[in-house]
Amino acid sequence: MVNHSPFHCVQTAPIFVGLDNATLEKLTAISTHQQRYAAGTTIYEAGSDVDRLLVVDRGRVKIYRLDENGQEQILYFLEEHAVDSEAALFTDSIHHNFAETVEDSLICSIRKNDFQQLVRTTPTLAVSLINNFGNRLTDLENRSARYGTLTAHDRLKKYLEDTSEQIGSRYFKLPLSKRDLANWLSVTPETLSRQFTKLIQEEIIEMQGRMIKLK
Repeated sequence: MVNHSPFHCVQTAPIFVGLDNATLEKLTAISTHQQRYAAGTTIYEAGSDVDRLLVVDRGRVKIYRLDENGQEQILYFLEEHAVDSEAALFTDSIHHNFAETVEDSLICSIRKNDFQQLVRTTPTLAVSLINNFGNRLTDLENRSARYGTLTAHDRLKKYLEDTSEQIGSRYFKLPLSKRDLANWLSVTPETLSRQFTKLIQEEIIEMQGRMIKLK
């Protein structure tokens, strides 16, 4: 297993990119690293206190809410080095969503009280957080623009193309279960299965289990 560097973990988190080493060292000193969560573990749930910032060191976490019928609505996923619950650093609030590991994950964190003591003497941290909030909002808006007007067929095709580009290979394993993917694309599992079949018939993809090959 690759040795974990607490400093590198903090340094590569998008919210802290660009900070000077002295500030990063201070953040490293107040952070907790590599707490292990098995796949399917709830990290926090709606109604619980927002009391720490989270950094995904390894693994994947889904953030979702439940509709009035108790059905999951996936909002976004946290990949490696992604940051969540930034509001914990500034306000007393509760979570309105759920966070659950999709695969075995290692999570690092910084607690609110420790951070607030540090930010009083390091105001550049606050500026970095504000910039990150804006970037996340832009990402969500871009996703809505990319997928919102597409048919279910084109939505799935676009997702597979985007995933292939991110991974850097035309042959890859679906990072999500089909249930989560259907939720993510806002289609039913039955519709997703039909669209996979259609893409295979159109010879756009080959598929075996969760392994996908884009032609």
